[in-house]
Amino acid sequence: VVSLVCLIKNEKGESKMTREEKIIELERMLSKVPDIMSPLRASKCSPFGKNRIYELIKSKELRAFVFQGSYIIAKTDLIETIVDHSDREGRTYKIGHEVKWC
Repeated sequence: VVSLVCLIKNEKGESKMTREEKIIELERMLSKVPDIMSPLRASKCSPFGKNRIYELIKSKELRAFVFQGSYIIAKTDLIETIVDHSDREGRTYKIGHEVKWC
């Protein structure tokens, strides 16, 4: 399991990744994931569950489009949402590096 662990030390000596570093790392971890996916596939490839993905779509925190009656999500939008939610206190996200189910 790979986690979004902070790699750079800030002035206080705490580890902190910049937003750009998080995006680069997530793009590397999700390199084998398709560029467009369903909410179910997005939930398998992210720290969010299926219901949370739908909540994020409904609240417009996660951009999605309706195509033939189903939502489709771009990988870049999913990565942006993961990064946005990774800065929140009290939550640690872990992403398994086995993405063969995605």
